[in-house]
Amino acid sequence: MLASGVLATAVIFVYWDLHTRPFRPLTDALGREFRHSLPKVEGGRHKGSANTLRIAMRVPFVPMDSTIETQQHVNRVVELARQHANLADFEVLEIHLIQLAPEQAAVQRSFSFPIGEVLNAVPFPVDGT
Repeated sequence: MLASGVLATAVIFVYWDLHTRPFRPLTDALGREFRHSLPKVEGGRHKGSANTLRIAMRVPFVPMDSTIETQQHVNRVVELARQHANLADFEVLEIHLIQLAPEQAAVQRSFSFPIGEVLNAVPFPVDGT
């Protein structure tokens, strides 16, 4: 019984390590840049859809398309993704921002960009340009 427990733990650890290793540099960079954001980065293709890099993270503000704070946050996440992940391996970049305020419903906003749009430029204009 002890051997089966050790074997199961080893299999889970190896699976987790292989599943998260390609995205660990980006996850670490997001965690350093945005404290308490608990970033989760994963990539792949689900049921015949486009090969997608997904980034989900907590934010301390209400994520809305029209706010400068949200746009700057998304731009910085895209910059970090370009630095720490091979975006050319993917077709779509998804960014999910989630605000979890105490005793309130979670507020989520998702952004999806074709990789061609974010390889060389950020998705939102910088300083009104």
